[in-house]
Amino acid sequence: MGDAVAVLQALDREAFLLINRTLQNPLFDLAMPALSNKWLGFLLAALLIPLLLARYGRRAVPVLGLAVLAVALSDLGANTLKHLIQRIRPCHVIAEVHLLAGCTRSFAMPSNHAANMFALAGALWLGLSAWRWPVLLLAAAVGYSRVYLGVHYVSDVIVGALGGLVLGWAVVHLGLRLVPTRWGTRGAEARVTDSSESNPGARP
Repeated sequence: MGDAVAVLQALDREAFLLINRTLQNPLFDLAMPALSNKWLGFLLAALLIPLLLARYGRRAVPVLGLAVLAVALSDLGANTLKHLIQRIRPCHVIAEVHLLAGCTRSFAMPSNHAANMFALAGALWLGLSAWRWPVLLLAAAVGYSRVYLGVHYVSDVIVGALGGLVLGWAVVHLGLRLVPTRWGTRGAEARVTDSSESNPGARP
């Protein structure tokens, strides 16, 4: 067991150095800090919420509320796991790290950024299926940025992403079953989709 753990840790370190050092380039040096900026989430919310409300009306309200709940729970869960696992960030361990962000004293496993973004992606995957791929790709880019910046190992991002994705999906799956029928979301009909997709003759 000890040998297997050592091999996995070595692979994790090599994957980190591949992304953080070998794939380093001037374009990503500019883009990745922006993707990891905490204000990205606020900007995303400021853009998405009015757009979705205008497009779907009150049908989007339960999904958006549940998505916010999923992100809050993922953030709490990730912080709890960090203090249980207590893994040191690579920027404190690896001398040759290419550091493009502040190397905080908080623990590394799992990545809160990845957990939160993938929780949002998981929530929208079920609740607002037309937006699933753009948000999922954005979540993957944010997760990648955490390794590129030198503050997380690849496994930190993978664990956070998987946990967030499952949590986001589960919160919306269970939550929409409790939403009153008058909101137009219940059971198998919970997904908010374009009316034109499901019924070309229906009003949008």
